Amino acid sequence: WAFLTFSIGIAEAYRIQIGWVDPRTSSGFDSASQFRLRDDYAPGDLGFDPLGLKPTDPEELEALQLKELNNGRLAMIAAAAFLAQETVNGMPILENLGY
Repeated sequence: WAFLTFSIGIAEAYRIQIGWVDPRTSSGFDSASQFRLRDDYAPGDLGFDPLGLKPTDPEELEALQLKELNNGRLAMIAAAAFLAQETVNGMPILENLGY
């Protein structure tokens, strides 16, 4: 668990440096810039695309982001349905499927 926690901490520190405005200035701490995203940062865009799969057209990128969001929502609904079924009949989901 320690390695996993450390790895997540490194990844989050990297994301914070890319996306968030640094509230520290040469004159001290600027509370007005605290918790603000950079103007050129889109949440989730860390610049990691080694295969070049990210579309260059902004409209196509928005369409793919919307598809990904909808797939995530559908997956959450499916997981909730699995939990509801297990709660109702008391059997694990794989037993309901015959495994």
